[in-house]
Order: sequence, then C-alpha cells, then structure tokens
Amino acid sequence: MKITILGCGPSWGMPSLINGFGDADPLEPRNIRTRSSILIEDQGVRILIDTGPDIREQLLRVGTPKIHALCYTHPHYDHMGGAEEFGMLTRERHEILHVYGRQKDILFLKSRMPYIFKAPEEQLIKTHYIRPYHKFQIAHLEILPIPQHHAASGSVGYRIGNFAYCTDVKSIDPEGWQCLKGIKTWILGCVTLEESSRWVHLAEALQWIKNLHPDRTFLTHLGPTMDYKTLKTTLPKGVCPCHDNLVIQV
Repeated sequence: MKITILGCGPSWGMPSLINGFGDADPLEPRNIRTRSSILIEDQGVRILIDTGPDIREQLLRVGTPKIHALCYTHPHYDHMGGAEEFGMLTRERHEILHVYGRQKDILFLKSRMPYIFKAPEEQLIKTHYIRPYHKFQIAHLEILPIPQHHAASGSVGYRIGNFAYCTDVKSIDPEGWQCLKGIKTWILGCVTLEESSRWVHLAEALQWIKNLHPDRTFLTHLGPTMDYKTLKTTLPKGVCPCHDNLVIQV
C-alpha cells in the first residue's frame, strides 16, 4: 500500500496570511505546507482522505489520478472545503465516486454544497454513512473508523490493516486505543509545541507514540512552531515530520 502525503499543513496553511512561516524557516521548502490530506493506493484502488481547499493543486501534483472513494475525517473547511472539485470531475469523466463519512458530516456537506449532489452528479456521487468502530469495505480494503475528540465536531481516524491515520485529534477513548493496537505505521496530527484545547501537542504525541509503539510515526497537520529541520533532528528514532508529497510504503 502506498500513502502519499498530499498536504501536511494546519488549517491556515503555511505560509499563512496571518504570520507567514511563524517560527519555521522560510528558506526550507518542506515548511511550505498545504492543508492536510492523503492519497491511499493499493492494487489499483485509490482512496482520498479529506478534500481541503488545496485539493486541486495537490491532485495536479500527482497527475490527477482516478479517485474511487473519499473518506472524511470531519467537516471543518480545511478538510472539506475543496469537495466541489469532485462535482466537476465526476461530471466530466462520468465516473462514479463513493463518499464516506459520519451522517452529520455528509449532511453538512450536502447543505453547504448542494449543487454537487444535483443531476447529473447525483447519479455519480454515492454517499455512505459510517458508524464508529464498525468496519466498512472499499474494494478489497477493510477500513475501521475510530472516533476522536477534536473541538466541537469531533473527528474520525481510520485504520487499514497495520496502518492508521489520525489527524485533528485531542484525545481518544479507551476503545479507540484498543483499535489502534498493533499498528506498524501511524500518521498522527500534531499542530503545535504548546498545549492546545483542540489538538494533541508534541509532548503528548510523543507519549502516545511511546505507549502505542508503532514501528514508524509520521507527524502531520504541522503548524508554524513545527520547523521541519528542527523536528527531523530532535524527534526520537522512528518518528519524523511529514512534508507535502512525501510517499510512504506500508
């Protein structure tokens, strides 16, 4: 299974309109970060997790491949704001696209972008509600959604085999931790060095990694205090920062 980090930035992207690169080195190209999203490819099946406002640019960088399914983590703009790109893609390519998410997230998407679910797209975009801790199938891949605490909306982490993707998370319930046991590769959202009420911060993330002990952990959703080279040289063995376009073989 091949994982491409399409974007690993925070909700405001980097550099941001507010404070540019913040504490991160503006001369380090890996500190240029688009909003967080990943592409999963296995045996010809392509699954996209989240469609932030940078998704057009991100998919152009990887050749605009056919996408078979979308999975959403939560309804915040930086994870859902680019969904309308797929209304156009499905119409022009006449390709069926399966969209998975919690019922409240799918309904939110339909209320915000109703035009992508009208004819002719309504015949091509198939929505599916997922339930916490209930596995679902996309082609040959079995996917386990794991509920996470994040702001008011909460979010969903996904486990596929020995790989898991958990971004935009502040805490995980005990049942969720049980579901993550045995993973070997973990992509974990970690926005900041400082404590936050919405996201796990670096010290917490490292403790989680120590407790779960996957073989490899890649930190994503990196904010302006998270300089790439600093993280690369100071993180413990087996933990490294993501950068846009990073490819991970699982």
